Amino acid sequence: MVLRQLSGAHSFAEKLVMLVMSKLKGNGWILILIMLSSGLARNVRAQDAHEKDTLSVHNLDEITVSSVRSGTVLSSFSPFKTETITTSGLKKMACCNLSESFENSASATVSFTDAVSGAKQIQLLGLAGIYTQTLTENIPALRGLAATYGLSHTPASWLESIQISKGTSSVVNGYESIAGQMNLEFKKPNFTDPLFVNLYIDDDLHYEGNITAATQISQKLWTGLLLSGTLGTAVHDENGDGFLDMPKMKYVNAYNRWFYLDDEKGIQSRTGIRFLYEDRKAGQDSLCHVKHNIPLDGITLWESSIINKNLAVYNKTGFSVGDREGQSLGIINSFTHYEQYSGFGPKTFNGIQNSYYLNILFSSYIHNTNHRYTTGASFTYDRYDTEFEDLSHTPLTPLNRTEAVAGAFAEYTNTQVKNLTLTAGLRADYNSCFGRLITPRFNAKYDVNTWITVRASAGRGFHSPNVLAEHIGLMASSRAFDISTVKHPDIEEAWNFGGNIAFNIPLWEDRQARLSIDGFHTAFRNQVIVDTERDRNAVFFYSSGGSANYANAWQADLSATLFKNFDLFAAFRYNNNRITYTDGTQRVETDKPLLSSYRGLVNLSYATGLRRWVFDLTAQLNGPARLPGLNGYDSEKIYSPAFPVYFAQVTRNSKRFDVYLGAENLLGYKQKDPIREWADPFGRDFDASMVWGPVSGARIYGGIRLRVGKLY
Repeated sequence: MVLRQLSGAHSFAEKLVMLVMSKLKGNGWILILIMLSSGLARNVRAQDAHEKDTLSVHNLDEITVSSVRSGTVLSSFSPFKTETITTSGLKKMACCNLSESFENSASATVSFTDAVSGAKQIQLLGLAGIYTQTLTENIPALRGLAATYGLSHTPASWLESIQISKGTSSVVNGYESIAGQMNLEFKKPNFTDPLFVNLYIDDDLHYEGNITAATQISQKLWTGLLLSGTLGTAVHDENGDGFLDMPKMKYVNAYNRWFYLDDEKGIQSRTGIRFLYEDRKAGQDSLCHVKHNIPLDGITLWESSIINKNLAVYNKTGFSVGDREGQSLGIINSFTHYEQYSGFGPKTFNGIQNSYYLNILFSSYIHNTNHRYTTGASFTYDRYDTEFEDLSHTPLTPLNRTEAVAGAFAEYTNTQVKNLTLTAGLRADYNSCFGRLITPRFNAKYDVNTWITVRASAGRGFHSPNVLAEHIGLMASSRAFDISTVKHPDIEEAWNFGGNIAFNIPLWEDRQARLSIDGFHTAFRNQVIVDTERDRNAVFFYSSGGSANYANAWQADLSATLFKNFDLFAAFRYNNNRITYTDGTQRVETDKPLLSSYRGLVNLSYATGLRRWVFDLTAQLNGPARLPGLNGYDSEKIYSPAFPVYFAQVTRNSKRFDVYLGAENLLGYKQKDPIREWADPFGRDFDASMVWGPVSGARIYGGIRLRVGKLY
């Protein structure tokens, strides 16, 4: 039944276009897009016919055999439980930036930090994104001030793939991984299209353009330029509360990459420089008030202004050393300068971060390649110059900090026993703020047979908190901030234990299904508690000490190609997170607030011959989340409802052009009144930080992708 519906290309497309027209109610841009799509389709058909005619009168000199990887791939070789979102997976939705790239991922979830700023945060194993170490080609990134808005600063069109590893993984990149690691692989100048253009527009009149270009300078040198821009200045207020549903935004991002390769000397070097500027305007808007007949006379608008600036430079150079094949030395240098200026009504938070990262790695083996090891030393320097002010409660307060970390590490991998891979790592660091930190980690993978693979992991991780920057969504409220412990918080420490079993299940016609089941337990020895339940008008930050704070996450996912060009991916995840609050006299253990207890996901993808047409449909079911108590720790537990979210996209592909049309949150489900006491934003009970669901309705979008030059 499902296959027959998906096979009806014209019927599905017609229904989607009807939905688009009903949603847009006359907006003219979509008519242009549909006409463009039809024109491109006609051109493609003409080009295909011409190619067929050409082949009929010429000999075929070359045959190219190609294949398309699944959108999500589970590594069969890594001892770490690693899920890769491929280029195909990134195209299943518009995926304008990294924060929109996980709707088809079973492991990672992205949610809004508040109902004003548009900032999003990732969740892995039911834990906030600050406990997931984000890497850009194995260089630590999105740290400190960049943690809040960094997800939206990475265009998905720049990416080649995303690797997500659950649990504590390698010690090579530092001690910051607690829930897992996320590594972003960008398009390589030496292996990408000479010119790629992606243009996007949606019914909110949000425009985005992404360009990647690459060229070979000499036999050993390549360069690439990646550009991205966003413009969204339209005013939208669907629920009539006078607040913008999404911020107005101006954004420009430029990234220049250089790649040097000398095979004869065994030298490979990558250098990059990146610049970012972003301006967000959010909060109340006078046009919203006029549209919904909300009086403006004599009132002060609650407004938010956020400016982000970033300059980053890095170099990665690797050398082949000695006579052993596969023995190498690598040196990584990275410098980041980040500025953030933000205002939320009467609150302001401004900061400048300067960070330097050095990592020196040596890789070799003992006797033979069954005993491989990597050892090295690293140095990290962070300087934060930040300040916080709340005109209602707190005078201008500087919160400056300098943190330097020097460390050494070693990681050993043993593959001597058939079908068994063991990886053990240990690193020792000295932190100028927190002293000596020891990080042991262990991972194992065993192939029971051709059909079954088992993995296990255990390890320790640390996180140096930047409390206000990492919880900036709370500033979209009238709560008073208790910052007595913000200046010098204790380092967060946790142990993570987990396991995974994967099955390859034979189907029909030599096809296989892949079933993966895993469970992870994260136990905090110390955690920064963000307490919004002791007092409905305040927020308190304090260290948990030895309290029983933990997170359990269980997940099962199934992927299969049921029929030719018809793929199924289904997953279900259950979270059980506990947090302990204290006011100095009593301790209360309860469910972590604003965390969905479960999430179900089904993605169906069908493609016609040669993938000329591709249809994607995704359905999510998000479980209930406990809402923060507003009357102290003894408040009655209240949960949000479970809710579904649907996504659909149709793509018309050709050799040079792709045209796509889609919808997000297809049925328009929204959290009712995500802003508490919106009519009195300067009153004591105003709060826009209690977000558990979508804050805006259905979004219809479309765009084109263009490739020029030799195609990879």
